[in-house]
Amino acid sequence: MSIIKKVFRNNTAEISAPTEGTVAKTSIAVTGTVVFYKDGTCGVAYKKSSAASWTHKESSSQNISMSLTSLTAGTEYQIKLYVLYAGEYQYGEAITVTTLDA
Repeated sequence: MSIIKKVFRNNTAEISAPTEGTVAKTSIAVTGTVVFYKDGTCGVAYKKSSAASWTHKESSSQNISMSLTSLTAGTEYQIKLYVLYAGEYQYGEAITVTTLDA
């Protein structure tokens, strides 16, 4: 009789803080990494610092590299990485970035 070990990975993602790349008047480049072993989605959440709700932009990879576009010039944004699994969001640390003035 053989013994089978079951390996369980928890449902907690490892989410890095985002790194800002090139900042322009209406766009911000963002990179970061998410490590998650379940079938969830991940990406970048962002909002104007004065706003209440977050916009979520899905990434096709856990090695995130994307540009947030159609932003407002001279505006402060909060940006963080996320994982969405079973209808619940997990977030990493947020950074604050201001787009260039018009």
